[in-house]
Amino acid sequence: MGYISYGIKAFLQQISYRTEVWLQVLGNFLLILIQVSIWKAVIGNDQVEGISLEQMITYSVINTLIATLLLTEVFKSVDNELKTGKIAIYLIKPVLYPLFLIAENIGRALYRFIFTAIPTMIICIFIFEVHTPPFSFMHGFAFIIALFLGIIISFLIGYFIALVSFWFLTTFALDWSLGALMTVFSGSFFPLWFFPPTWRFFAEILPFQFLGFIPAAIYLGEIPKEQLFQTLFIGCSWTILLVIMVILLWKKAMKRLIIQGG
Repeated sequence: MGYISYGIKAFLQQISYRTEVWLQVLGNFLLILIQVSIWKAVIGNDQVEGISLEQMITYSVINTLIATLLLTEVFKSVDNELKTGKIAIYLIKPVLYPLFLIAENIGRALYRFIFTAIPTMIICIFIFEVHTPPFSFMHGFAFIIALFLGIIISFLIGYFIALVSFWFLTTFALDWSLGALMTVFSGSFFPLWFFPPTWRFFAEILPFQFLGFIPAAIYLGEIPKEQLFQTLFIGCSWTILLVIMVILLWKKAMKRLIIQGG
C-alpha cells in the first residue's frame, strides 16, 4: 500500500504542471502529422511490403501514444538523486528502492496516459484514418500483454542505465545512446518491416522492439495468431534476463556507493 501512495503522490505532482498538457498534446499531434505526411508521400494509395497507408497511420499513432507510457526516463530520477545525495534518504527508508522508482514512474505514466495519450488519440481518430479496433480479440488481448511487457522492459532498461551512473556519475552519453538505439530499433518511427535483413535480424534479437514495434504490429494483426505466444515468450524472457542483470548490478552499485560515501 505504501508504494501505491508514492505513485499517487507522483501523479498529483504532475497535475501541478497541467498547463503543459496542451503543449504535450500539440507536440504529439505534430509528430504524428509529420509521420502521416511522410507515409502519404511514400505509400499513397498503394501498399509497401503489404502494409497500407491506413495501417501506417494507425502504427504511427499507436507508437506515439506508447512512447508516453514508457518508463525509460527513470534513469534521470536516479541520476538527479545520486548527484544531490538524496538517494541516501531512500536507501535508509524501509522501502525497496526499485519498487519505489517503478511506483513513482507509473504514477507519472498514468498522468500522461489520461491527460496526454487519450486526448491525442481522440483528436487523431477525428482527423486521421485510424484503424481503431484491434485486428481480433486475441490480438487485442496479446496487445495488452505486449504493452505491459514493453512498460516493464523500458523501466528495466532505464534502471540499468541508472545503475551504471553509479560508476560514471553522469548519464548524458548513455542517455543519448539509449535514445538513439530506441529510436532506431524500437521501430517507433520506421517499422521493422522495412529494415534490411541484416538490421532487422539485430532489431529482432534486441529488447527494444517491445517498446513500440511489437505492440503496434500485434494490434494491427501483422503478427499471425500462431506466432503470438512465441513473440510474448521472447518478451517475457527478456524481462527475466533484465531483472537478473539489474539485481546483480544493483548489488555491485551498492558496494560502489558505500566506497564513495567512505
